[in-house]
Amino acid sequence: MILVSFLLLSFGMTRPTFADDLPTVVPTNVKIVHFPSATLEEDRTMLVMLPVSYENTVRRYPVLYLLHGYDADITDWARGTNLSDYATRHELIIVTPDASHSWYLNSVANPKAHFDDYIMKDVIAYVDKNFRTIPEPFARAIGGVSMGGFGAMLLGLEHRDQFAAIGSFSGALAAAHVSPTPLPKNATEEEKKRRQEYADLAGAPGSKEQKERDPFELVQNIPVEEFPMLFIVCGGQDGNIESTHAFLLELAKRHVPYEYREVSPRAHEWRIWNEEIPVFLDKLDRLEGFQPIREGGERRRQ
Repeated sequence: MILVSFLLLSFGMTRPTFADDLPTVVPTNVKIVHFPSATLEEDRTMLVMLPVSYENTVRRYPVLYLLHGYDADITDWARGTNLSDYATRHELIIVTPDASHSWYLNSVANPKAHFDDYIMKDVIAYVDKNFRTIPEPFARAIGGVSMGGFGAMLLGLEHRDQFAAIGSFSGALAAAHVSPTPLPKNATEEEKKRRQEYADLAGAPGSKEQKERDPFELVQNIPVEEFPMLFIVCGGQDGNIESTHAFLLELAKRHVPYEYREVSPRAHEWRIWNEEIPVFLDKLDRLEGFQPIREGGERRRQ
């Protein structure tokens, strides 16, 4: 179990090694969409990456919701990888919604910061209404990097009837997996403040609210046959490697199928995510129903 001592560290957050060096130009087949969120009661943004064939066909496409990390924004996946080319080759729509520093959680203390509901109720509904998606769980997947890897695992397991697959790329999977250890008597005001911030967001350690937001807890209670396809990646030198191994052990104990890819030497960096996202997309391609519907209702042949 992880001891809460510092809010960001307890969430397993490590920064990409060269995030500041990402290209500043996003690909041309990308739309930055502004849309109203009823859940958050404010306008938000999302990046929508379309296959190049989108404008010239009436096809419907499967969707991958690809979540960003903590010190990141909606353009990082598009700038840090060759995702534009991958989206075209695999003929799917890729969506990265803005989630700030939310950890994709429904805040315990702030009802206007329910980012779990925001993704599941606002983002998906908007995408299905405004783009030619296949609005079915068998044609919908979720993935993410770092904080987004945690968010993808949490949302994908919690709402497993809405996704065919989950991809975690160096995910901070132990973000909400904390021990209910009391603060020491000599705790500083800053330590007390950070503990309270954690409890306000994810619930007090050991509480019902915290366990509901913990993928480790969800794994214990989901029937094995209900798990979506699981694809997990982590670099051998990544700060999240130990918590990733611990999570895999919980899956193995229950005989839950998963694919795990660990690469060394790789740290918390875009190099490994660019190497592994095509592997995930290849796996999605092979899922039943995860192909575009062409004119006349026919699906692409594998």
